[in-house]
Amino acid sequence: MKRLRQWWQRLNRALETGYYTRHRRALTADIRQRHDALMLVVHADALGIDNPMAHHMLELKVLLADDFHDWHRRAGLDHSVLDCTRCC
Repeated sequence: MKRLRQWWQRLNRALETGYYTRHRRALTADIRQRHDALMLVVHADALGIDNPMAHHMLELKVLLADDFHDWHRRAGLDHSVLDCTRCC
């Protein structure tokens, strides 16, 4: 029984590795695109986009503060658009 369980775990790991290796680039691009969309929604008011839910985004701004610099560089903004955050 123990050998069967070990064999099953090895097979499961091999299948997961094969799947993720084949689709890793697409999965990574999808995750990055979703993260960028979230960052846009959270920081929309700083970009001049009216966001009626801005007061609900305040808690997320704190959690996403570390990722802000990478996001605004990927978005094509040379400098931070936030007055309170000087990352560049």
